Amino acid sequence: MPKSLSKMKDYLKDPFVMNEDTVNIAVYNFLNSVGCDCSEPLKGRSQGVDVQGEKNGWSIYVESKGSHANDADDDTVFGQGQIKVHTYVQVGKLMEYQTENEDNRLFVMANPDIPRIRKRVNSVISSINKLGFIQFWVQEDSTIKIENPEQLNETLISLGLKK
Repeated sequence: MPKSLSKMKDYLKDPFVMNEDTVNIAVYNFLNSVGCDCSEPLKGRSQGVDVQGEKNGWSIYVESKGSHANDADDDTVFGQGQIKVHTYVQVGKLMEYQTENEDNRLFVMANPDIPRIRKRVNSVISSINKLGFIQFWVQEDSTIKIENPEQLNETLISLGLKK
């Protein structure tokens, strides 16, 4: 159920709002900036991989979510129940892509770096890490903070995604 940001208690308020399209554009720009060849990011209600890129024989599949709907005003954000469902949808879609049994693929969950979303992702982080999923946390200025399972450090560094 959507919530009114202005009516939330101060300690629960999201520091900024960002819809899925904005997350997709930030991820697309980041991947291009590190030399990935990317197809245009999905917008609106388009179906498929939200952002997809390739570099040095590796394919990158990104499933994104936002903190509010693409057509919502800046005072309307997703409630906790919606955030929970969105997290599970992200994991489920990435698991479907992972099942295709191809080599040299990276799977990324991209979200705005909002405490309520981080809390939800962290509640299942050990499972996310076992699946080998990377997290792209989009900052308010559209920069990306990357967190990943330890086993992917060398791969991410070699692709220039992480220092």
